[in-house]
Amino acid sequence: MTKICVAVALFALITFVVCSMVFAQESRFVETEHEEEERLPELEDQEDKEGREEAQTFLQSLLEKTTLSGFVELDYDYADVSDVADKNSGSTSDLNLDEIELELEVNLNEWVQAEMAVTAEDLGTDDHKIALDEVTLTIECPWIPLYFTGGKTSLRLTDFEDRLVSDTLIEELYEIDIVGYALGFAPDAYGLDLSITLYEGDKVIDNLADFGTHEFRLEREEEDGISFIVNAVIEPIEEMLTLCAFYDSEPGDANRNDSIGGALTLDVWKFSLDAAYITAQGREAGEDGEENKESVSVVGLAFQPFESTPLAFAVRYEDFDDDRHGDQDEVLDYLYLGGFKYSFLEWATLFFEYRYLGYEKERGSHAADEVDELHCRIGLEF
Repeated sequence: MTKICVAVALFALITFVVCSMVFAQESRFVETEHEEEERLPELEDQEDKEGREEAQTFLQSLLEKTTLSGFVELDYDYADVSDVADKNSGSTSDLNLDEIELELEVNLNEWVQAEMAVTAEDLGTDDHKIALDEVTLTIECPWIPLYFTGGKTSLRLTDFEDRLVSDTLIEELYEIDIVGYALGFAPDAYGLDLSITLYEGDKVIDNLADFGTHEFRLEREEEDGISFIVNAVIEPIEEMLTLCAFYDSEPGDANRNDSIGGALTLDVWKFSLDAAYITAQGREAGEDGEENKESVSVVGLAFQPFESTPLAFAVRYEDFDDDRHGDQDEVLDYLYLGGFKYSFLEWATLFFEYRYLGYEKERGSHAADEVDELHCRIGLEF
């Protein structure tokens, strides 16, 4: 009997202890759950605060890596002949807001950069346009000298510095405004830069047609294919001599339209000499059945007399050969120009330019064979 009583007492004691432990654990759980419910708004506020701080930190970091810039160009133009087709058409002049550009540049890190540019051209005229001019992404490899650039931009065969108001014939005829993808190799040696750019379309032959030096065949068939530019730049004498060679190939009607050329820039003392030459290696046949292989030559000389004064004078000569038999009205033969630019207020530049254009002229035609022009521009940067 005694053993039974001891066993019952022991069982009761164990039961009491276990129940006490369970009850205590449940009490702590209830208290903890209650405390968490009371702290829930505080925790949510803390999370919201941390989220806002992270967003502000990211935005501030992004703003520090972002550069916003742009320019405005106000032009005055005068020509003593308003219509090249009629030498007696009289003079013409125009004052217009030539271009406004807004450019956004984001350096995401040391090897990724994005750029976007919006332009508004010829504002106040019937030909005005607003366009997304450039959207590019550039990736540079930090370990090897390779880079990739992709997006919409102006693909230039050479960076010939025009220095005055008017673009060169090379820019007008061979500048390609399209989406392209470039892969380049640029080691830190002699300014070497080798690149190949891929794009679609036949832009050069379209430019020549718009310029009036190529007429498409009526039965012309556009062929699909990849266009490409191969470009090589080297600076054999640092800050003195830069050389460039380039080759462009586009699909055409039966034949590919190929162009090849080169350029150089020589800086000696206070003078800068720029020269470029480009010629067609192959052209699709035009309306006359001939492959007219045009060529363009450009030579420019700039002089800055005083290092302390941002004043520079420049002259330039350009020659165009359309490789067609005989003379045709309204086809540019050559041009020369001269002028100066002066920078003031650190953000403004004044340009003045005189330009003489010589045109081909058919015998007995009433078209003009020469035109004198004046161009004045005020450029504002911000």
